[in-house]
Amino acid sequence: MPTPDPELSDAPNSTVQVEPPAHTTTPAATKAQARRGDWLWYGFCLLALAAAVFWAQRVVTEMANDEQRAIVPVSTVWGMHACLALGLIALGALLGPLGRLLGHRHLAIGMGLAVLGYLACGLAPKTTRIFYDEHIYMQIGQTISHTGRAEYARHATAEYGDFKIMAAAPNKQPNGHPYLLSWAYKLGGVSDQTSHVTIRAVVGLTAAAVYFALVLAPFALPAFTPLAAALGFVFTPLVLWWGNSVSVEPTTVGTATACFLAVCLHARLRNLDTGESSPLTGLLVAATAAFAAYFRPESLLIYPVAASLLWAADRRFLEDRVTWAALALSLALITPNLLHLWSVRTEDWGATDGRRFDVAFISKNWASNAGYFFQQKWYPLAGSVLALIGAGWLAVRNRWLGLSLGLWFAMSWGIFVLFYAGGYYYGASSRYALVSAIPVALLAGIGAAALIALLRPYRLALSAVGVLVGLNWLSAMSYVPTLGRESNEARADIDFCAEVAPTLPTGSLVVSIDPCIWNVLGRNAAHIDTIQPALRNEMLALVNQYPGGIYLHWDYWMNCEPQFAAVLRKLIDDTQATLFVRKNAEAVQFALFRLDTPHARKIFGGGAVIHHKSITVDEVLAGPGAVSESPTTAAPAPVTTPAAESTP
Repeated sequence: MPTPDPELSDAPNSTVQVEPPAHTTTPAATKAQARRGDWLWYGFCLLALAAAVFWAQRVVTEMANDEQRAIVPVSTVWGMHACLALGLIALGALLGPLGRLLGHRHLAIGMGLAVLGYLACGLAPKTTRIFYDEHIYMQIGQTISHTGRAEYARHATAEYGDFKIMAAAPNKQPNGHPYLLSWAYKLGGVSDQTSHVTIRAVVGLTAAAVYFALVLAPFALPAFTPLAAALGFVFTPLVLWWGNSVSVEPTTVGTATACFLAVCLHARLRNLDTGESSPLTGLLVAATAAFAAYFRPESLLIYPVAASLLWAADRRFLEDRVTWAALALSLALITPNLLHLWSVRTEDWGATDGRRFDVAFISKNWASNAGYFFQQKWYPLAGSVLALIGAGWLAVRNRWLGLSLGLWFAMSWGIFVLFYAGGYYYGASSRYALVSAIPVALLAGIGAAALIALLRPYRLALSAVGVLVGLNWLSAMSYVPTLGRESNEARADIDFCAEVAPTLPTGSLVVSIDPCIWNVLGRNAAHIDTIQPALRNEMLALVNQYPGGIYLHWDYWMNCEPQFAAVLRKLIDDTQATLFVRKNAEAVQFALFRLDTPHARKIFGGGAVIHHKSITVDEVLAGPGAVSESPTTAAPAPVTTPAAESTP
């Protein structure tokens, strides 16, 4: 074994001697038991893969596309259940060796980084930054937490902490992010606050995972690399900016980093003499890789990344049957997600001409996505310089690891250069920079640690470089506390909903293009396309079901999509709807109209009869002896500005 370089004191093999796995010890009985365990592992993995392939073949060949989509809400949840359960089982069995490898000091530093990451996200404003996507994720998480099905509610009741779906549809996006939120909702309840706390916690845990992974990694790296890389990730401006939202990218990065940690542990606990690995760490790699692939369509690229990292650690992994069995198990675990993506393969994902990926998009996306590293807007120039230094250090000292990290960056960054909406120049698409934040932080961390080692004898130079890097990094952080212009109108619409929701009577129904907002706020809601037939044919039945009133949400889309506005305006005209509340925000207007008017009940009532259980207050006030002048009993004024007109 080569003598450790004194400048590479964080190289794990030079600081901690690890006992080999149990199956490499000398007693013959122990070796026989280990062999039996290995064969059980191979059998389990191959059986799981065979069952998954058999099921997938039947789904693809015997089911129509609509039928394939119909099983997605259940199959993907059970797939993620399996990933989570197997991953936790493996982690629980490895806690002892993992704790001994890390030691108290590294554990304390990792936990400190987790707290720092959580708190640092508070530097950015707590908000939503995408046009309703975050509320769609939250609402699907709400559905999973109450029903166990990953689907979008198109008509649901959500009052009194109860949730019941009358109509739903599967979402085209992978369901990993809503699934993760659903566990938080089981503990903290469905709310915007719970969602933001969860994402901030994920950012903090990701920083800790980066640190632990580099401490465990079987690579000779400069001292301080684990800490420098973790801090570089935490203080990446866009990580903080999006870390206080509910977008999917922070959890995508977090689960990919969990897989990176599992890969480092798998490589670290291999038998150094034979190259054989442990089925327990193989199980952890299989579960984390599969789970990570459930978050975004391009998350499947975690597989070549994991393979390249193992290859960089030890070329003998190519012959390791335990690792190949882990791949088989992971493919079985991810089969429900693959079938989900197959079932939505015809979706255009917003590409009006059908071209989702094309080399024609490179010229426009390259300018913003490559400029991200040198324009000093979203990322400090100092970080880019440190990453280049890190890449140079790896080219000289560890070429295979350099190629692996380069592959990780090339795939996680390059995929969006080819994507029609992947350019960072569009503000909401800047979130795609988070997907490549880990390889960038790793390279920058290696560069910073190498620079510290080089300049350590020269205190003045080290101090000067540290000050310059710190000031440059701080100047790039000025973007973090800003709100941003993109999605401003949609944010105003969500704020309007949050203001109005508490003023709605219980037992009411909100009809909207985006019922997800109202469901998350604890209000009954339905999509206009789903509920409109009942509004025009069974109004009295709906009134019986929703005695608090039926309201129509005039939202952001009505201000920019004439085809949507025309549908709602006709419904308002036909029902002679009355204005309940309205609000102006810059150039857009929001309102709630009450649809269950006397005219609507008469024209669209259907065959139902209104059920009165007792005399109403309205009937009493209509009598000859009643007055309603007491200021103490007057209804509170609306929180938003009333309007004179009853139609938009």
